[in-house]
Amino acid sequence: MPWTKDRHQAAIYFEKEGRGVPLLFVHPPAMGHVTFRRQKNGLSKKFKVITLDLRGNGRSGNDDRPLSMALLAQDVIRVLDAARVKRAFICGYSNGGSIVQEVAIRYPDRVCGIILLGGFSEVNSFLLRNEFRAGILAAKAKQMTLISRVLAVAHERDSEKKRQLRHYIRKMSPSVLEEYYRLGLAYKSTERLECIYCPVLLLYGRRDDYVHHYRHLFHKNVTGPVEQVLVDDVGHQLPTKKASAVQQVITRFILQYH
Repeated sequence: MPWTKDRHQAAIYFEKEGRGVPLLFVHPPAMGHVTFRRQKNGLSKKFKVITLDLRGNGRSGNDDRPLSMALLAQDVIRVLDAARVKRAFICGYSNGGSIVQEVAIRYPDRVCGIILLGGFSEVNSFLLRNEFRAGILAAKAKQMTLISRVLAVAHERDSEKKRQLRHYIRKMSPSVLEEYYRLGLAYKSTERLECIYCPVLLLYGRRDDYVHHYRHLFHKNVTGPVEQVLVDDVGHQLPTKKASAVQQVITRFILQYH
């Protein structure tokens, strides 16, 4: 169970399994590396799969530096360094995709391609904005039990997996979670998407209507090739509700561009 070991910086927990082309996953706030346990189990048979806990999440530490997308992108690079990986495909789910975009913009030489599950380059829709605001209010009120239950029910059907996810979410400080939600609400990469030269894969649930319009922003602004896939019979929760379909599409994408 390795952590990054940079002096005077937060220790970031990560796991790696398998061999081959490196593929790193970035989770949304609070959910931790367990978000991608199905992807790790399936894809590690073909690739070197790396999952992590963002700073202040799960088993990772934190430090006194102000939270920013630049800092979180740097943490991802620190994990690649600790895992002895020069370049990787990087996949982000929901707000984790914002961190992935920042990595691709700031560290293009470390990225083979990026995969965004329900991704967005800014929060510019009524429903998504209100979702972030609701999260901020709940975290500010220290309602971690409520937040953990809502996220677990939305993502898992199996009672034991729900319990495990609830437990992992409750590891997080509500004040840190509030910071993450505020950061995600304010983040905007749209005007810098032209700095993304690597291949981009967009996956959206067909029922996830309120983020579908973002795919047009990516197609319009990203410099590299952009592919999109709509997955049937699911909303936003692609990595847990449609794990097999996600794995198949990611596998095809990596084999195409590696």
